Amino acid sequence: MTTKKMDSVLAKLSNHEIIQKGDRAVHSRHELSIEILDCLVEIESRSIFLKEGYSSLFDYCTRRWHHSPPKAGRFIAAARCMKNFPDVRNLLVQRRITLCGVSRIAGILTDSNSDRILREVSGKRFVEIEKIVASLKIAPRTRESIRPIGLQEPAGGRVRSADYENLFQPNPLPENYQFDSDFTSDLGDLSGGNSQIDSPKEKPEHRYEIRFSASEEFCRDLERAKTVCSRSWNLEAILGRAIKDLLEKRDPERKEARRKKREARKQSKSRSQAKRRTRTKTAGQLATEGGAKGTGEKGSPGKGTTASPVRSRHIPAHLRDAVFTRDKWRCTYTSSLGIQCDSTAHLQIDHITPYCRGGDHSLENLRILCGKHNRLAAREMSLTNR
Repeated sequence: MTTKKMDSVLAKLSNHEIIQKGDRAVHSRHELSIEILDCLVEIESRSIFLKEGYSSLFDYCTRRWHHSPPKAGRFIAAARCMKNFPDVRNLLVQRRITLCGVSRIAGILTDSNSDRILREVSGKRFVEIEKIVASLKIAPRTRESIRPIGLQEPAGGRVRSADYENLFQPNPLPENYQFDSDFTSDLGDLSGGNSQIDSPKEKPEHRYEIRFSASEEFCRDLERAKTVCSRSWNLEAILGRAIKDLLEKRDPERKEARRKKREARKQSKSRSQAKRRTRTKTAGQLATEGGAKGTGEKGSPGKGTTASPVRSRHIPAHLRDAVFTRDKWRCTYTSSLGIQCDSTAHLQIDHITPYCRGGDHSLENLRILCGKHNRLAAREMSLTNR
C-alpha cells in the first residue's frame, strides 16, 4: 500500500480507531521483538552465525539484518540476559518491561540480586529503570572536556533561546509567534512578533560539545532553573545566564570597569560641587577658609602625623584584579627555552621578590603562577622543601 493510500485510509478512521490501530501495532512489534530475542538465543547457542560466515553475533545482526550498532547491541544484551535469567522473558511477555529496559539492566543482574532488581523494574518506565540501575553501580570517572564539533547552519524552525535579560519572565509566547529561521543567535528577543535583524543571512556559528558529570544536587537545581526560566527550556541559555551573572561579579576586567565608572562619577560630582561652592562663596570667605586650611589642617608637627601602617599580606582586590587582567588569567612561568606554561587552572598570585624577603604588593612585583609552578619557584628560592 502506498503512502498516499495509507494516508487516505487513516484519514477516514475516527480518533478511537486510530488509537486502537496504534496500540495493535505496538503490541505486534513487542511480540516480534520477543521472537527475535528467542532466535538470537538459539543462533548464539548453536553458533549458527559462524556457519553462515559471520564473525560474531554482532556482525550477524548488523550485516544480515542491517541493524544499527546501538540496536544490535540492545538486542544482543537483552537476548543474553533473557537466556541467563528466564524470569526476564516472563516480564517481556507480560509487557512489564521493554527490550530497552532489559538491555539496560543486563549489566547489573547477578544470581544474588536478580529477583530483587526484577521486582523493582517491573512495570517501570525506562527513565525510572535508568535511575534504579544508576543507584546500583559506581559512576565512571568522566573527564571534563570542551571540544569543537563543527559549524551549525541556521536551522529552520529551531526555537531560539530567550534573551538573557528576559530569561525569568513567566509570560508564555503568543500562540501565533513565528520564529525567524535565518536568525542563528541564541539571544533573540522572544517578546512576540517577528524578530528584526540587520542581515537576512547569518553566518554559521561554531558549536562545541561540553562533557562533564554532575551531582544529584546540581541536577535538582538545574531542573528547578528550567522551571523558573519558563520562557526557555534551552540548557545553553540557562547555564549561559548563570555564567554571565558569575562573571559580572567575579571577572576582574568587569570589576575594574565598574571601579572606573564609580571614580568617574565621584570626580564629576566633586567638580560639580566645587563649581557650586565657587559660585556661592564670596571672595572674603574664600580667603578666610584658605587661611584656616593653612593653619588648621596641617597644625603643629605632632598633631597631623599618623603611625606607619602595619605590614600585611593582604593584597587589595583592585590590585589582584589588575594582576589577573594583565597576565590574561594564565600562568606566566616561562622555561629557559622560552616555553610558557599554558595552565589556566589553580592560579595563584606570587611575589617575584618574596614577601618574606621584603617584597611589596606593587603591580611590578606580582605575577600569576599555577599552583605547581608557584611551589617550584618557592623550592628554587629555598623557601620550602615541598
